[in-house]
Amino acid sequence: MGRTKEAVFMGIGILAGLALSGPAAQAAAEALTARPTTQTFYVSGQRVEFEAYQIHGNNFVKLRDIGRAADFGVTYDADTNTVHIDPDAPYTEEVTAPVQPLPSTPAPQAITEESVQAVIKGLRDIYPTGSVYPTPYRSTSGGPYGRGIHCSGWATLCSDAAFGDLPWRRVEQPAWDQIRPGDLVRYDTETSGHVVVVLDKTGEYIKVTESGTNNKTRWGGQYFRWWLEEQPGYTLYTRYPN
Repeated sequence: MGRTKEAVFMGIGILAGLALSGPAAQAAAEALTARPTTQTFYVSGQRVEFEAYQIHGNNFVKLRDIGRAADFGVTYDADTNTVHIDPDAPYTEEVTAPVQPLPSTPAPQAITEESVQAVIKGLRDIYPTGSVYPTPYRSTSGGPYGRGIHCSGWATLCSDAAFGDLPWRRVEQPAWDQIRPGDLVRYDTETSGHVVVVLDKTGEYIKVTESGTNNKTRWGGQYFRWWLEEQPGYTLYTRYPN
């Protein structure tokens, strides 16, 4: 890690370790008025522009702005409401892709497994593997995911394209024969969770489309039945009419 990054992360550690209590906390609270700072900032001798505010004699700057200036990775996982800092990764901007028109949604009475497959697979022509989908995707269908980024944003977009505003149903620890094309299958990981969109199903595995924390689509992944059924948080979200 370079000296610039070392200094930045040392500063973050010091700030994270500071705490006030008792009379000091009360005095600080009375002085917590944010004002735009009048100071200038330099990184490796080069002046940089930050949106910075002075509170109680200290400068407060956006972490993402520091990551951009010092070149380290900063990502946000909406599903777990966590910020991830990677000192060994380069800084990358969050990308908002232009919104592409989605395929028309069939009427509820016309929804079949075949029609759902056709709609979702049609999205592959608009968003092939490696493309950035419109993020954050703001769904109005009232589903389980509202932040609209990463795996849950892409999964919700696919579901809305196929099912429109049909209601959602949650099934915990679903039986294998309950899973149908277009359903969302979720499981927990060591740090958060992941959700995928079912494209096809055999007796042994599901073939899916999914997205990662980079908001890029992926088509053709496979998850084996025996593995999914052993995962914590194994859940099905479906919108097929009863």
